[in-house]
Amino acid sequence: MRKILILGGGFGGIFTVKNLFKYFKNDFNTEIILIDSRNYFLFTPLLGEAATGGVSLRDIIEPIREIFNYKNFKFIHSKILEIDLDNKNIILECGEINYDYLVISLGSVPNFYDIVGAEKYAFTLKSIDDANKLKKHLINIFERASFLIEKNNNLNSLLNFVIVGGGPTGVELAAEIHNLFFNTFKKMYPLDLIKNVNIFIIEKNNELVSNFNPILRKKVFQRIFDLGIKVLLNKSIKEVSKEFIVLDDNQKILTQTVIWTAGVRPADVRIIGKINFKNNRILVNEFLQINNYPEVFAIGDYAYIQNKDGVAVPQLAQAAVAEAKIVALNIKNLILKNNLIKFEFKLKGYLIPLGKLFAVGEIHNLIVSGILAWILWRLVYVSKIILLRNKIKTLIDWIVDLFLPRNTSEI
Repeated sequence: MRKILILGGGFGGIFTVKNLFKYFKNDFNTEIILIDSRNYFLFTPLLGEAATGGVSLRDIIEPIREIFNYKNFKFIHSKILEIDLDNKNIILECGEINYDYLVISLGSVPNFYDIVGAEKYAFTLKSIDDANKLKKHLINIFERASFLIEKNNNLNSLLNFVIVGGGPTGVELAAEIHNLFFNTFKKMYPLDLIKNVNIFIIEKNNELVSNFNPILRKKVFQRIFDLGIKVLLNKSIKEVSKEFIVLDDNQKILTQTVIWTAGVRPADVRIIGKINFKNNRILVNEFLQINNYPEVFAIGDYAYIQNKDGVAVPQLAQAAVAEAKIVALNIKNLILKNNLIKFEFKLKGYLIPLGKLFAVGEIHNLIVSGILAWILWRLVYVSKIILLRNKIKTLIDWIVDLFLPRNTSEI
């Protein structure tokens, strides 16, 4: 029996499987096997809302076995230890498995760039555990502050919240945290406490969302400014500790909450084989294959993919979904000995939510902002959620969030 292995259950892996079943759904000589250490697909674009109580954590996870209920589909719930390309073999915690065709889509982990204390003390937002941990921390900070304010204690380190990285994730998270603090917590905690809250975005470039359209960059900055979020541009972090950070100019900011959105790197796994890397990612050809291994493909954050103009494809969910479509088609073409299809990524647009009833974005060279962009963002995101149950539950979460305070329980 022919085995097609997909490593990783993120956007790249899940949508590769979905596209493969367009060609092999009734082919019982082909077994499609997905391997991941999690038994669910996590809708990562909504992690920021989950961490601030806007949606339920349970509503943004979708069980893999429920998504794919096909006789020739197998899911293996295990950590991947080693990929042996020379021998077509994968070493798992639970054993070994070989393959005929392989898709590597293992995603990424935060990149702390060897900055002192960053990995130890900074919060990240890449998993359900991260979101839950951050939510509990934010609630705990306000509970401690509400007690200490009665004793006139200095609350600077408690009520300064620092987000490192002014890309889309950073600005979106800053707006979500602002929403939680100034719309929900404001009704629960003393006004003197809320007045002392400061939210910072620290960005090494001279603009927020620096890779986006200049008009959109200005709209993002204006919205962040209007919310009262403090932006420090052309600044880098030199050190993170439990109660402060140090910038590259030796400026110190007291804080017990540092959230890291300043970059990612490929997930750790040992790979045996003659492969090339670029920017610590596997370099693939125009067909998304790894050179020297035509039966092996790499996509998503794990792969370095260039468009025909030589520019790297961005590490976005929509890029991983587009790559998954071409990979599935090219695996079919390899099996049928047809010509392979070149991958070329065209950005459809992007939308960045920036708080309640406000978003900015660019769709087919048209800049949109305000409530219209916010509605479009909701519609696009709910369309990408796979299971109908999760679509409905997320829509209910959003409706409740419009009219009622956010959920501030620790679970």
